[in-house]
Amino acid sequence: MYRYLLTFTHTTNGSTEMTGIDFPTARPISSAKDLPAITLLLRSQGYTEPFIIAFSLFTPAPTSQAAS
Repeated sequence: MYRYLLTFTHTTNGSTEMTGIDFPTARPISSAKDLPAITLLLRSQGYTEPFIIAFSLFTPAPTSQAAS
């Protein structure tokens, strides 16, 4: 499991808000090509017009050697 700090803007009551969340995912975020799926997920969680600003890896998935 990968954990990212995901920072994004969204609209609340007509105002733009900035939010940072702990975002766990089974797959790494490797490029901007991965962001549309995450944006759809944020919309499904009730965020209006989410726009991802940045993502930063907190915890990489364990390597097979480290997991042993």
